[in-house]
Amino acid sequence: MDIHKPKPWHGVREFLKEYVIIVVGVLTALGAEAIVENLHERRLSAEAKEAVRDEINVDLTNVARRAQWEPCLARRLDEISALLDRADAGEAFKPPAEVGGPLLPTIYTQRWTAATAGGRTSLLSSDEQRAYGRVYNQLDHLDAKQGAEAEAWLRLGALNTLRHLTPEAIYDQRLAVAKARQMNQLVQSNIRQIRVFAGRLGIKGDANLQMAPSEAARVPTACMPFYGPGK
Repeated sequence: MDIHKPKPWHGVREFLKEYVIIVVGVLTALGAEAIVENLHERRLSAEAKEAVRDEINVDLTNVARRAQWEPCLARRLDEISALLDRADAGEAFKPPAEVGGPLLPTIYTQRWTAATAGGRTSLLSSDEQRAYGRVYNQLDHLDAKQGAEAEAWLRLGALNTLRHLTPEAIYDQRLAVAKARQMNQLVQSNIRQIRVFAGRLGIKGDANLQMAPSEAARVPTACMPFYGPGK
């Protein structure tokens, strides 16, 4: 086996030449690696941004559907208050056929959670992280408030089964009405904030939800006659 011994350098000039070749080669390799890594991070950042924007757009479209039913909710709470006033005055109590409640839009935050857990949101600029974070913070608040609102309407739903209202029951129902009104106001405030923050990101809430016809035509039970059809 022939062993080739390294050739000795002949002078400083040859040494510098070899040195420059090695340094340039290393720097070129590092530069190419940095470019590839930068392109990879940009792709991940773009994918994360597109995913969360789509998710926010769906959420915004969902909550917009609720707005059209707000008059029904206000009217139903007024009807319940009037019923409680009559019962409190000793008048005959006639249980409603339907109390109902609001349609609670589903709030999606899974994509933002996954992107954050995977470190992809850190690839966004500080301003972008702050802007998207504001939207999702309001979405989280909205989801919690809708849960509290649903509990208030669940208590009001007991009126469907009662045949007599004691003073204690009247008091409890008045508290539930007040709670439902308060949570509705808070929910509407949250929705306004979501629209403002999403609007600053250019998200309009125009997603195609592709709902079944029966779901698209669904009406909250709070919009149905209080004492039944024709009453």
